Amino acid sequence: MKKIIWFLPVLAVLATWSLTSDAVWKYLFFLRLPILMGLFLLLLPKLAKDWLPAMLKNLFVLRNKWQLAVIIMSAIGAGTSVISVAAIILDNAPARFAVPPTIEISEFWQYGIAIALSLYICIIAIDLSQEKLNNKERQWGTFVGAGLGIGLLFFVSFVRHWLSSNAFLKKILVDIFSFVTKHHTFGYINPQTGELSAGHLTAIAYLIIGVVIYITVGLRFNPKSETNRAEAPALLYVLFIISMVTLVYGGATFYFDYFRIPVLVIFISFSVVSYIAFDVNHFFQINIFQDSEDKKKVDSDSNNFPKILEKRLKHQEGERTLVIICASGGGIQASGWTVQVLSGLQELLGKSFTKAIGLISAVSGGSVGTMYYLDRFNKHGFLEESEQQIFDKTTNDSFYAATRDSLDAVGWGLVYLDLWRFIGLPFLVRPEFDRGTAVETDWQGEMKEPKKIKTFGTWRKQIFDGEIPIPVFNAILVENGWRFLMTPVTFSKAPEKKYIDFNTLYEAYDMNVVTAARLSATFPYVSPICRSSVNIPNQNYHVADGGYFDNSGFVTAAEWLDEQLNNLNIKRVLILQINPFPKSASTENVQGNGGWFMATIGPLLAMFKVRDPILASRNAKEADLLAKKWENKVDIQYFPIFFPSESEIPPEFAVSEFYKDGRYRPPLSWKLTDREKQAIQDGWEAIKTGENIQKIKQLWHETWNMPDSTDRTPED
Repeated sequence: MKKIIWFLPVLAVLATWSLTSDAVWKYLFFLRLPILMGLFLLLLPKLAKDWLPAMLKNLFVLRNKWQLAVIIMSAIGAGTSVISVAAIILDNAPARFAVPPTIEISEFWQYGIAIALSLYICIIAIDLSQEKLNNKERQWGTFVGAGLGIGLLFFVSFVRHWLSSNAFLKKILVDIFSFVTKHHTFGYINPQTGELSAGHLTAIAYLIIGVVIYITVGLRFNPKSETNRAEAPALLYVLFIISMVTLVYGGATFYFDYFRIPVLVIFISFSVVSYIAFDVNHFFQINIFQDSEDKKKVDSDSNNFPKILEKRLKHQEGERTLVIICASGGGIQASGWTVQVLSGLQELLGKSFTKAIGLISAVSGGSVGTMYYLDRFNKHGFLEESEQQIFDKTTNDSFYAATRDSLDAVGWGLVYLDLWRFIGLPFLVRPEFDRGTAVETDWQGEMKEPKKIKTFGTWRKQIFDGEIPIPVFNAILVENGWRFLMTPVTFSKAPEKKYIDFNTLYEAYDMNVVTAARLSATFPYVSPICRSSVNIPNQNYHVADGGYFDNSGFVTAAEWLDEQLNNLNIKRVLILQINPFPKSASTENVQGNGGWFMATIGPLLAMFKVRDPILASRNAKEADLLAKKWENKVDIQYFPIFFPSESEIPPEFAVSEFYKDGRYRPPLSWKLTDREKQAIQDGWEAIKTGENIQKIKQLWHETWNMPDSTDRTPED
């Protein structure tokens, strides 16, 4: 039966090919770009809502009624660009390519088709935004957006009529087209009237309006280091790209198809040549140290660790307990879960727990969460947030900062910076700015003091004063695959273990904390792989996301602990592995469907799926071996803390929003909805009374007799 189902479409295609005239196939070829872009407009919301919701759904969740209005207008604009290019080809292909005339689409129907192409995007945006907007706000956004969209269509028509009525401008445009086409003006200039043929003025009018909007949005919404600043939705930038690519690339195909030149080959060649000619690269900023005392500490070796931990754990009496945190990667879900777990453990176990943390080994999204977590530490060595902040998650707390989305900044950097590099015009943007630095600027705005830049030098002083634990942001050096430990302190050089730290690689240099977090979280294509801004001979490595090697951060923590235990006055070690996703699902009832899907997307899916369960199993085994190795000297306890699965949710959460439509799907993007943020908080509330956390609590208070939350030290 399946073979028959497969064979029927093949027969249909063959029958269509044999019965359809040659002109139809030519028109399909000439219309290839508007057809593809039109299909993309229709399929994007389907991809976002049903097929790839973890990655794309949150693009359609808008924050306020103005964002909804802007998206509706932009969707109509994107549809207008598609139908405008299609109309130009249909009207002028007979003259330019000597094919029979076909249907003529009137201006009224062009605008009707443009609205139809945008309709599905608008519907899904309205539907998914109901989480953030009430009915009145959605109605307001819908009506205003529709009004702005229709107004845009009328404005395009107005500008077109203005261009056609201005004799001077018309002559200039005709001269330009005559020069560019080398007098092969078929399809561009009407030989009878000497004016531009149908559709071209409409496209030019829309392009002029689009450029004005593009510049205005770019200047108005460029990332700033300010919290709660105005931001354009990331979906707007996607629609911008569709509109501009359709107009510009569609115009190029109409021109070059006459000469039988493939536009894609020209574009890729031009882009490659420009990258070579202008030596285009992406950079991260490092700076020379300004503090000579700080420089001395950098020159020191790993013997600093006993001094650092002596200062960090000085509040403990008797046998000392060290806590090591491993914060796994996983985008903004990992960022929020890392902060939620650590702040929740401080509330549950007391400040003695936080003050016992000596090392945090973080990766990717876990690095971002670690950055905001340590940023809120006070001089006494623990998270300085009131109980009200921890409960309400106010705008100045670490959880709010860690879950503040940065997709908008990525979109801005892509459209206004990196797009110009990619299309072969890198000289139009400053080389040190790209979508990665746009994200850094956005993250800096969520720091406790946005105007005060924290660097490794800043943190190094706090580390040696015992105010914060040692942070390690794990990354990868692309050229040799070594682990790159971005940390304010110097680790021992260990070529046999294939890692190197920041101070060893970039001696005498300093780095902003947000830069280090961004490099550790260089998720493929969201943030660019880059190298240092300083040309260091034979050391111009490119840095990528640490999750390529170890998405848990456990390897760095375990190796460091194994190397240092002989030198440390430590009797007990608690290793906590923070995992932002549930334990791997059961392999029961697997149907084995999706052959084409597995043939195309399967390799990528396998890479993501195998990473976490394999790492969890490996880390547990390595922790057990480490504990047995040191059991006669140090008591090492290891606990993984997973985001709860559906089966782990207590009954009291059954009626909450924790699982929407049956189960919560953690996003894989850098944007969380309010419901997803609440789900992270609910996830902690669900597990803190569970067996695993209660074992940690019992170990901490009863077995190890550490102070509880009611105890106060003299420093407090």
